[in-house]
Amino acid sequence: MQENIWKDIQNGDATAMKTLYRECYQNLYVHAYRMLPDKEKIKDCLHEIFCELWEKRNHIGDIAYIEAYLKTCVRNRILKEIKQNSHTENLDNIGESSEMSVYSYEQLLIESQYLEERKLKIWDAVNKLTPMQRQIISLKFYESLSYQAIAVQLQLKPRTVYNHVYAAIYTLKTALKV
Repeated sequence: MQENIWKDIQNGDATAMKTLYRECYQNLYVHAYRMLPDKEKIKDCLHEIFCELWEKRNHIGDIAYIEAYLKTCVRNRILKEIKQNSHTENLDNIGESSEMSVYSYEQLLIESQYLEERKLKIWDAVNKLTPMQRQIISLKFYESLSYQAIAVQLQLKPRTVYNHVYAAIYTLKTALKV
């Protein structure tokens, strides 16, 4: 990430803000999902954080590590969201709530172990792709380019791009079968 991106944002550069958003959104989403597995609430929280960051850019001092700052903002916003939700839920029995929290904690541990295993499997599967397949998959699914746009960018025929995507998906499916 560019080192001067925060200075550019403070100076009102909307392009720098868009760049920050694109570069950090996925990591922040994953960070938030670990605390609150509710996709819609996470999207809302992230949107609010970036809007507030833009609106208050002149009032926020220098930020040396912008991604760490954003992760702290996400953590605080998600904790606030969880706290608000816990106040709105009516529990009939306090004993039930303590059992639920134990169960939730255990579930979180199990889910985190499962996600870690899945992450390793995905990395292994991605490493089985050729460099060209990785590049095309990145352009197709992470940058949302069309087959035609990828073909133009990489100076390939569209049919070749289709074939690479098909082969990559087949390799990933095969590698990720349980």
